[in-house]
Amino acid sequence: METKIALQQLDISSNWAIVRNVFYDIDPADNVNEEDKYVHIYCQEDLLYLIKDNYHLDLGWYGSDNLSDEHTGYCIHLFRGDNWNNAELLEKFRSKSKLIIVNKIAEFMKAIELGEFDNLSGYSVNESDASNENDFNKIEFFSVRQI
Repeated sequence: METKIALQQLDISSNWAIVRNVFYDIDPADNVNEEDKYVHIYCQEDLLYLIKDNYHLDLGWYGSDNLSDEHTGYCIHLFRGDNWNNAELLEKFRSKSKLIIVNKIAEFMKAIELGEFDNLSGYSVNESDASNENDFNKIEFFSVRQI
């Protein structure tokens, strides 16, 4: 039987638009039945999507329930631009820990509020440029602040 699980508490300022939020307060390591984990995490590639101006923060779960797979876990994409296919990747971060992800979301939102990304150029994806074959999926981890 599915348990009622609350959404994860996040400190999101009114400057951000919440497009999607099904990011529940449940961690893969929690002592919760597997059905609840499946419904609230493992089958949710799109957990959270926030927009502020031209910045997009996208959180998903990738890799089903195979926690021993290094590619399985939460993944944040922070990008600037029109959409996935016409943007600059600014940060890509992965973790299996919900707490680490919650802290990283707060860090990224604060950095945007402070203008830390305003003068930085990210990994460019441009669908209208046939010579640009870049794809966010080709990168495991990325931080424009560490280039």
